[in-house]
Amino acid sequence: MLELGPRELVTLGTVLAGLAATWGVLKTTIRGMVADLDESKKERNELNTRLDKVEARMAVAISSIDTMANDILSPQILKKQSERDGSIEERLRSLEKQTDKLSSMHNGSHPPVGKGEV
Repeated sequence: MLELGPRELVTLGTVLAGLAATWGVLKTTIRGMVADLDESKKERNELNTRLDKVEARMAVAISSIDTMANDILSPQILKKQSERDGSIEERLRSLEKQTDKLSSMHNGSHPPVGKGEV
């Protein structure tokens, strides 16, 4: 069989010690990599959260701009509002003229009323 002398035992011990040291280094390296991976996950989740908030704000802003562009400042709506305002202004002028006529008909004094007349 195999005879193990001191030389072989030292060699075997050295190889086993090298394997143990390598195992320890690998284990420590893997722990460090897992910790780095966890930290990267946290950072990625924070970035995704921030990106979601920015996208939500952007969607609100775009919606507001669309509302202003399509509903408030659209040419058709501005035209209708302008026509309505013009119509109201014309009616106001007409009513003012009628009021002035009625006011000018009445000079502030009443003719004398007879005793029997009511």
